[in-house]
Amino acid sequence: MISFSQSKLSKAEKGQQNLSEQEIEELAQIYDYPKSFFYQKSDSAPVSHLYFRRRLSLSAKVIDSFIANTRIYKKAIDELMDSVDMPEYDLGSYSTELNTPQEIAQKIRFILRINKGPVYNLTTLLEKHGILIAKIDFGTDKIDGLSSITDSGYKIIFLNSKMPNDRMRFSLAHELGHMLMHLDYPPKYSDETEREADDFASEFLMPQNEILPTLHSLTFQKLGDLKRYWLVSMRAIVRRAKNLGLIDDRQYRNLQIDFSRYGYTKKEPIVLPAELPSVVPDIIDLYKSELDYTDQDLMDTMYINRSDYQKWFGKPKLISLSLNCLSR
Repeated sequence: MISFSQSKLSKAEKGQQNLSEQEIEELAQIYDYPKSFFYQKSDSAPVSHLYFRRRLSLSAKVIDSFIANTRIYKKAIDELMDSVDMPEYDLGSYSTELNTPQEIAQKIRFILRINKGPVYNLTTLLEKHGILIAKIDFGTDKIDGLSSITDSGYKIIFLNSKMPNDRMRFSLAHELGHMLMHLDYPPKYSDETEREADDFASEFLMPQNEILPTLHSLTFQKLGDLKRYWLVSMRAIVRRAKNLGLIDDRQYRNLQIDFSRYGYTKKEPIVLPAELPSVVPDIIDLYKSELDYTDQDLMDTMYINRSDYQKWFGKPKLISLSLNCLSR
């Protein structure tokens, strides 16, 4: 327990009150963070730069804890990137007042040279175009993803590592939609942003002109075949069929009942392969192999404790992407 009031700590977190050297020392000991952590500038990303794919039944306390962890991660990333280069973000930003989410999705498929069919290894594809992907444990299953930007301007998408791979791919496309359409052009209403991000993700992953002829007379066997091809969940395909007018409300409801009956709402059959981020693991390797950093050196550089370092950056790299990350 801290010796000063929770009110004082809350005001300090919001920049409304300063803490004494002794109080900072106390916090450093309690939370196992280096004192230097508490002297950093706070993350300045505005609310419009934080978009969630989440469920409604989520407490403010859980959201605050989640946001605090992502802010720490973003600050660590900015420090980590200080000595390396990575691909520039080159996908642009788009106003939905000028283009529909579907039109924007078609433009991005063209930019990414996806002429037809499914999007393979979306994680690697986005990393090559300057978007950092962080798959971490959110501490809740009620938040799927978040898109944001660091103080140094790095675009970053957080994904809940506890999600099934099929849901994770849709969440990644959903957050990409936020990044393209809402970071620079935030709509007035949050419901509008979520609908637009879903519309973008659906068209990006399952283009209407290609998937439409295949959505008639849906059975679970057919849904399984479509899942294998489009690399999205069966439930996402059913929603796509409903939104395109191929099934009515009654058919949609009956399919949802069947998903629940078979236990497919939480875990569907046909496990899709995992897509593992490689930019940050590559950079960690570069620091160690070419700049002779130890784990402790990296923790000091990023102003984080051992627990967060091991949780976010300490796992062994399973795949590698050539990034041409060069020390400056």
